[in-house]
Amino acid sequence: MPEFTDISFPTGFLWGCATSSHQVEGNCTNNDWWAWEQEGGHIRDGSVSGLACDHYNRFDEDFALAQELGHNAHRISIEWSRIEPEEGRWDMAEVDHYRRVLESMHRHGLTPFVTLHHFTNPLWFRDRGGWLDPQAPELIARYAGFMARELGELVPFWLTINEPMVTVVAGYIIGLFPPCRQDMGQAMLAARHLLLAHGRMYQAIREATTHHPLVGIVMAMVYCQPKDPDSEGDRRAAQMADDLMNEYFLAGIDRGLIPPPVGQSQEAPGLKGTWDLIGINYYARILMSETTLASGSLFGEPPPGAELSLMGEEVYPEGFYRLLKRLQAYGQPIYVTENGISTLDDDQRCRYLVRHLREMQRAISEGLDVRGYLHWSLTDNFEWAEGYYQKFGIVAMDPQTRERKPRPSAYLLRDIARANAITAEQFGRYLA
Repeated sequence: MPEFTDISFPTGFLWGCATSSHQVEGNCTNNDWWAWEQEGGHIRDGSVSGLACDHYNRFDEDFALAQELGHNAHRISIEWSRIEPEEGRWDMAEVDHYRRVLESMHRHGLTPFVTLHHFTNPLWFRDRGGWLDPQAPELIARYAGFMARELGELVPFWLTINEPMVTVVAGYIIGLFPPCRQDMGQAMLAARHLLLAHGRMYQAIREATTHHPLVGIVMAMVYCQPKDPDSEGDRRAAQMADDLMNEYFLAGIDRGLIPPPVGQSQEAPGLKGTWDLIGINYYARILMSETTLASGSLFGEPPPGAELSLMGEEVYPEGFYRLLKRLQAYGQPIYVTENGISTLDDDQRCRYLVRHLREMQRAISEGLDVRGYLHWSLTDNFEWAEGYYQKFGIVAMDPQTRERKPRPSAYLLRDIARANAITAEQFGRYLA
């Protein structure tokens, strides 16, 4: 049996969970995802988001639960389609709603992380062309500046765009998300506008606030490796996937340019250095092959016999460590803004949690400035094109009754957060 020792995390470390508006609030009726769901045939389990977790009405209850579970931070997203239901018209009642949400977070001892764009677009923005519209960066920057002016004193952490390259790949290359295109030219244009949008949003928040919040991007980082390391074609496929999913945004913001494969490294004025933090979402490793890339997939495939999540993704904690270490070169504080597993086996979730936190602490022990960990997710919710089939929550949520019931993993995370440490006994229980 392996020997384990206690490990601890930095003083002041933030612990909590992450959510997004469309997945938990319910009745986000004015965005492109809601409209797409109503068409039918798009969602794996045949469901629609509907009332979701009813978090719109039950946020205070959910934050009280998070507090009971030892959390001191929480990530939400603001639903743009509620705030700006028509182009140029602000709904102040909805602004007041999110003010109450943030005030509740503070009352319950939760440091807010607020994402301004998490996949969904207002219908009017969709009808203008969405991310293909040349004005898209300015339109979303206007919204970002407005929210920062209205709510800024309540928000210490702003996150501009969640997983921009997932929007590009799923929406414009493989056609899994709205607008369901399979057009590489459109994908590259959308990727360009998303990068520029982040820079404009950062500047708009900076201009609208005086209390110096930290502002950053949320990257869905994927650990890309060749299926056959001896195959030049597989190595090239893995590099191409990494360049698009990981390197494009990192290099773009760090150097202030539009890098390949989207651009030719031309300068993008106002983009350089537009981050005070880097948010990383990590779930899996992908193995890329020349054949996989030729088929149009950028999600690769797991190796035979690998441990998988309900999503079919490989559980690979080493990749988490490798990607965290890669971010050290940029000199910014790191926050883990999502990490979790969909599973029907909560023992697997507990193992996943302990294994990934061990890899995160390994990176911290080697000098990486990681300041917080936000697990995905607090409750089971509407998992986009998968519907309610996937189970990511440390708290079970019945889609019919909306009843919340913490799983054993919720209490494991509670104990780790309260101690700011993982004990040898916990390692032995889940990893022996």
